[in-house]
Amino acid sequence: MAMADLFKASKKVLCPFCFSEFHLKSTPFRCKGALSNCALVQDPVLSVKWGDQRPMGKVLPATGRFTRGRVCQVCREETTDRLCPKCHESLPGALGLYPAFTFAVIGAKDSGKSHFLAVLIEQLKNHVGPDLDILLESAGDDTTRRYRTDFYHPVYSHHRTIQATHSALHNREVRRPLVYTFLLSKRDFLGRKKISFAAVLSFYDTAGEDLNESPVMSTVNKYIYKSNGIILLLDPLQIPAVRDQLGDTAPLPAVFTETEDILTRTTRLIREFRKPQIGPRDKIPIPLAVAFSKFDAVASLMDPQSQLLTYPRHDGGFDMNDFEATNGELLSLLKDWGEHNLIQQVEAHYAKSGFFGLSALGCNP
Repeated sequence: MAMADLFKASKKVLCPFCFSEFHLKSTPFRCKGALSNCALVQDPVLSVKWGDQRPMGKVLPATGRFTRGRVCQVCREETTDRLCPKCHESLPGALGLYPAFTFAVIGAKDSGKSHFLAVLIEQLKNHVGPDLDILLESAGDDTTRRYRTDFYHPVYSHHRTIQATHSALHNREVRRPLVYTFLLSKRDFLGRKKISFAAVLSFYDTAGEDLNESPVMSTVNKYIYKSNGIILLLDPLQIPAVRDQLGDTAPLPAVFTETEDILTRTTRLIREFRKPQIGPRDKIPIPLAVAFSKFDAVASLMDPQSQLLTYPRHDGGFDMNDFEATNGELLSLLKDWGEHNLIQQVEAHYAKSGFFGLSALGCNP
């Protein structure tokens, strides 16, 4: 066995779908099924865990040693479709080879989480990414299908808003993240591209109603306390002071759960499930981004010279000066709008945090 294979065999990895930890040598494989003229069967593990009852290739048991693929004893075809031993979801080929990072996108109902993800992925793939030599690729067919069907086509093909995300209690598909491989390149002195950093990224789109009660969060939102980063979307149109200032000049959505209540439950969930690693007086090490969504709707309330109304270039990398100016201005706005409790929560509980402004659609739908 090569040294690289020996390293991967002895290393524990985390399933980006169910967060089970296991050695790669304990993973089963899935036969190619119809592609190899082998019988299709229902996978009871996948059916119970995800509600997926489609006929598919049968599961080939783990051998107890690391292999890159497995040969089906019936059709004699080799497959490289490695499965999580706990939930039988197909694992990204880069898992164990690259570091893995999980991001939870949370916020009140109708705060724009799904639209944010739709545009984030498209921007990373075709706009911001190429400018920064970033290549973002789907890690599997399920991610490709779900992103195209649930995110990309409604916004970019049909120019419609995305339907509200259903509760994960009733739609198990929501519990599956969008998983991508992230490759960052740099050019050598001859101008040739070489990969300088690679990772597996998982994004979770959380239904707003699943954040309204702590028992539900602890059941279906376990990925939050396992996350490497949390993006909390704050809809400024839910803030009373903003609604008063806008008056009849803009259409206002119905009032939903307070963002500070969602952050309180999120903080409680993390502290409960990550003790004793995080003590009661310790700050949570998960970076938190508080992002004002739908920022175009409050542009009329801004000073025309505001940093928030300029377009950041981020030439060659992240523009720290732009971030610091934006962060400070948004903190000032939150104070002016009376959202002192939210600021105190962030500063008291999170070691790393920042405030951002964005507009996924650029205008009112």
